Amino acid sequence: MKAQNTDPYTVMESNSGRVFQYAKRVALSTPGRFLLAVAVMISLVSIPLLSRADAPNEEKTLTGNWLVTATRLTPLPGQAPTFLSLNTYFEDGNLLVENNTANITSTARGNWQRIGPRQFTQSFFFFRFDAARSYLGTARVTSTITLSADGSEFQSDIVSQIYDASGNLLSTAGLSGVAHRL
Repeated sequence: MKAQNTDPYTVMESNSGRVFQYAKRVALSTPGRFLLAVAVMISLVSIPLLSRADAPNEEKTLTGNWLVTATRLTPLPGQAPTFLSLNTYFEDGNLLVENNTANITSTARGNWQRIGPRQFTQSFFFFRFDAARSYLGTARVTSTITLSADGSEFQSDIVSQIYDASGNLLSTAGLSGVAHRL
């Protein structure tokens, strides 16, 4: 009498071998090659898309021109509570700012940088003059900025420091800003 092979590992290898042979035949057939090609293409397309899930947020930037409405939190007597500012953010991190206040100032120059998702800081500096165009001192403005989800608006918390011609701090004021991309 012949002995039957009842070793479970041999039976499993035999079944695995048959499954592998069947899969090989299907993969080498014309429809199988087509399906394999489609699966590979879908994989190649989906991997970059999945790895860039957060990229749209990181690509949003301040670069460009913005019209800012700045509101003084505690305006001094005779000061308008709000004024407009035109901010130009350059890709290299530089910044130019002009405003429509009655004060005579130079164009402000400064820089900006990303500090987190949709979060930025900026700092700029300008000269102040009196009506006769005599030098009065400087101003340094720093802000934290939160960009909207669609990148078309931002809100900012602003601190303005005014210095006299000798560099002594005269005052510090808080402002808030709301901006729209131009």
